[in-house]
Amino acid sequence: MNLSLKEKVFGAIYGYAIGDALGLCAEFMTKRELKRKYPEGLTSYSQIVRDAHRAQWDRGDWTNDTSFIVMLIDSICECNRIYPKDFARRLHKWYLSDPNDVTQTMRWVLSQPDFADEPFATSRRVWNDLNSHDSPCDAIGRAIVTGMWNEDVVDHAIDIVRLTHPTTRCETSSAIIAKMANSLMWENRPAEFDDLMKIARNYNVDVVRYLEIARDGILEDINLDDPDNFWFVRKAMAAALWCVWHCESAEEGIIKVINQGGDADTNAALAGGLLGIRYGYSSLPERLITPLLRKDVLDETARKYTNILKEQFMPDETMD
Repeated sequence: MNLSLKEKVFGAIYGYAIGDALGLCAEFMTKRELKRKYPEGLTSYSQIVRDAHRAQWDRGDWTNDTSFIVMLIDSICECNRIYPKDFARRLHKWYLSDPNDVTQTMRWVLSQPDFADEPFATSRRVWNDLNSHDSPCDAIGRAIVTGMWNEDVVDHAIDIVRLTHPTTRCETSSAIIAKMANSLMWENRPAEFDDLMKIARNYNVDVVRYLEIARDGILEDINLDDPDNFWFVRKAMAAALWCVWHCESAEEGIIKVINQGGDADTNAALAGGLLGIRYGYSSLPERLITPLLRKDVLDETARKYTNILKEQFMPDETMD
């Protein structure tokens, strides 16, 4: 499918935000809980259960997952490049605004007074002090943005995620998502499976099994709602790739991932971002676009990123 640059960028950002906002309705739930609370399946913002967690947002609003990609795009557009230290300063400033729903590990990293000036060293020190072996998925969405930037795709993905998540599983999963986003964006096709496997084998072989499940298995094989490990970055990666290889629309992928439960907003945002690139903004259902909140922010973010991508990588082409 040969779509315009604008269609792909707006598709990625809106697909991401839709997955985030709708996925919030199912975040942290098991499939059994979902079935009890949404017996007909979860398909619209109006169905959201207003419990203590979800009451922090209005229906149709997106969470910190989308805020991170908006911040990253703002950084790229102002710096005219991917500049990790500038993005780190924005993350630190955002943290000081006292946002809700910040994971504990992210809170420890961003709260350090030296993070803005020495983000890589600070992040590594915090993770070492915590002796953490987790590899959570709350930073992988940045790889959608770095993947659309058609330059040093793997290196940029790794640098941007390790600002806050310096583990090889996070870095490898992010590099794979960035590679897929780049291929969908600039080659109009999914990335070659062998190329993704090469990244996994070069950086962390633990990711290989999840790539194989995504290509050859069913979505249920990923066990997204397992309460012991629903935040695994490899699971978010696998779910998004499964959708690219097995779904025929962004809506199909987003709905299927959400109704698996687990870290549903992150998983669905990642899937929606990739599928938004593949199928374009026009493929997204109006019923999920119209009630979405803060569309002015999404429009401005997508417009700016479209413009800078055109200037940098296809200056002789028309926008539409």
